[in-house]
Amino acid sequence: MNIVLYGVPAETAGRIADRYGLKVINSPDKFDASGTMVLVPSINAPRYLLAFYNAMLRHEDDVDAVIICGADSCEAVSTVQYCTPLGKFFTLNGDLDGEELVSELCLLLDSLFAEGNQINF
Repeated sequence: MNIVLYGVPAETAGRIADRYGLKVINSPDKFDASGTMVLVPSINAPRYLLAFYNAMLRHEDDVDAVIICGADSCEAVSTVQYCTPLGKFFTLNGDLDGEELVSELCLLLDSLFAEGNQINF
């Protein structure tokens, strides 16, 4: 599973990554078959946004989910959504406190991991 988080505090992302056995990385160019979580910092500079966009396009088949916390405060949300594979873009309320955010992320990821483990006959 390769998850991209945007707008999530590093401490929270670390807790989530540990819970699901994901390695925290800083770029979609470093996705790993063992499962990774890209923690994307706030992107304000156009050249960094373009670099992120290009990396996401190169690895769109590897992305299982892009989760943005606080989309209303994310200036780059439309660009991030545009480079996200269809059906893999999720948003969470930016007003959640630490434990609420962890709980919401876990609910979402539990459902995604369950979908990934389904057997189709």
